[in-house]
Amino acid sequence: MAQVRRRKSSPDWWLLLAVLLLIAIGIIMVFSSSQYFAQYDPYDDAYYFLKAQLSNAAVGLVLMAIAYKVNVYLYRKLSYTAYLVELALLVFLAAAIKLGAAEEAGGASRWLELFGMNFQPSELAKIALPMALAKWLSGHLTLVTDLKRGFLPCMALIALTAVLIYAQNSLSVAFVVAAASCVMLFCAGCRVSHFAVLIGIGAAGVTGAIALQPWRMERIFAWLDPWAYAQGDGWQTTQSLMAIGSGGLTGVGLGSGGSKWYYLPERHTDFIFSVLCEEMGFIGALFVLLLIVFILWRGIMIAVKAPNTYTSLLAIGMVSSLGIQSMLNLGVCTGLLPVTGVTLPFVSYGGTSLVVSMTMIGILLNISRHIDT
Repeated sequence: MAQVRRRKSSPDWWLLLAVLLLIAIGIIMVFSSSQYFAQYDPYDDAYYFLKAQLSNAAVGLVLMAIAYKVNVYLYRKLSYTAYLVELALLVFLAAAIKLGAAEEAGGASRWLELFGMNFQPSELAKIALPMALAKWLSGHLTLVTDLKRGFLPCMALIALTAVLIYAQNSLSVAFVVAAASCVMLFCAGCRVSHFAVLIGIGAAGVTGAIALQPWRMERIFAWLDPWAYAQGDGWQTTQSLMAIGSGGLTGVGLGSGGSKWYYLPERHTDFIFSVLCEEMGFIGALFVLLLIVFILWRGIMIAVKAPNTYTSLLAIGMVSSLGIQSMLNLGVCTGLLPVTGVTLPFVSYGGTSLVVSMTMIGILLNISRHIDT
């Protein structure tokens, strides 16, 4: 007699445990990397970023719980609506930038202020666009290999979203959203030849854009040889590498790193991994890397075992976004990639980024409890 398969009712507890552990490490590192400069003007409070990150994590926990409890099939029903709302927010932000109403930081105008709170609409695209793509692809799998009726319409949707995000001078977020969406298309069965042509066109366009702007060429040169530009465009990379190298095997001790004393820029956001390497050493850095890999692996397993095509593609979109963003951040910190403004998921300081990442985990946990066992 065949064994009856029982439907799983509990989430992937290992995934949840790994994420909570990584968030806890992130909170500790945010405090360690920010306390020195936070005690001076304009913050005047050494605990400023610690308290803010704790608040961000609390909001993230609430939204993660909601994302977990909501009926997973409601995501499919609301997919197009969620994307249209996100599109409206991005257009609104573009208008706000023109009117000077958007908050700017690091050369990028990514923030809107509503009800006294700042948030980044571009971060929401990491959820809204995969939801819309997953719904369309799962309902039109026979068109995925068709260039005109399948591939190009999807790419147009991705391009529209990426362009609106790029209009905020946020190339890194635009890349993460577009790349994760392309992974979804590939997993849905799009032809490799279509991607090859697209990559060729994109490479030619990027090369042309770089060649037309001298300052972009200087950044490329600084990336290839940061020590030759150590006092200019290579400053961030060289300071990051020195912080990583000074940590050795076990680190200089939590809170004892010297790179955060105004040497390393963005030490609590984009380069928090460098501070972690300095203070916790190779062992601490390896532990964090293994946690990230474990989270991505559990997410991939959820996508593979998901109950249907929609939830599988949605899970792929969530995991791809977290994985690509992690690789970008780690690549920048180690000098393998040019400097760009992208945070390390669950570890770096950041309200919208942390909340959105935790919400994506809530969606993955939701899907995981519908897997047959």
